[in-house]
Amino acid sequence: MQKEISFEDLLKSQVQALTSCQPKHFNNAFRQVALETLEWFELDRITLFPNSMILLNDGKTLSVSRNNIPTLNTQNFVEEESLEYLKLLRSNSICQIFDYDCLKKSDINALQKVYKEGARWHGIIRLELFGQVWGALAFARFNQQEKELSQLEIDRLKLLSDTWLVYWQHSTVTRNLNQDNTDRINESEKLLKLTKKQCTVLTQLAQGLTAKQCAEKLFLSPRTIESHKYRMLDILELDTHTELVQFALRNGLGLEIA
Repeated sequence: MQKEISFEDLLKSQVQALTSCQPKHFNNAFRQVALETLEWFELDRITLFPNSMILLNDGKTLSVSRNNIPTLNTQNFVEEESLEYLKLLRSNSICQIFDYDCLKKSDINALQKVYKEGARWHGIIRLELFGQVWGALAFARFNQQEKELSQLEIDRLKLLSDTWLVYWQHSTVTRNLNQDNTDRINESEKLLKLTKKQCTVLTQLAQGLTAKQCAEKLFLSPRTIESHKYRMLDILELDTHTELVQFALRNGLGLEIA
């Protein structure tokens, strides 16, 4: 199929669209550029997935589908039996492709549900941010007759999704920084109450590590990590693990920048 515009022009127009939109309007701008991408690559649905179950449970995904294509049901990916799909999102492979036979015969719960929705070809491209695996771009076709993407097309799709991710994270940070000034002052005061060790633990938890993984990385016991976690919930006057992670991300503890 002859493309109406070149990939270079597509990329340029998307960068301009995302650069000029206000942070609060990012989701609307993303939907427009995503629809353009679906058409250019002849795809039916694309989704930006974080590789953290915490963020998945908190609805931190962006997904766009063509007309007459089922919208993404995030519940298919946050259920306990869908943990195997989370492992795919954390894979070291740059790109994973699941054709019709793979989807039909897969024993991975989430892929089974994607197939039952009507998808006949599914791909996952790894995404990184600041040197760490952030998650992945998932994409699907519901027409079995379409040819697979070439390596060049996959590289181009990754370039677009890397661009989207940077703008998405920037818009999220900007919105958080623009919260009420009193809230920011209160959170800063609470942050000062945490010890250096607690801040280190909180940083690891905010990156999606489990208590066991955090313990291994910091040479502590899982019980000690849990103790730090519940102590921080008390100090910060928070109720849940998700609220704790959100607090960390708002206050710059979610990423290790070399």
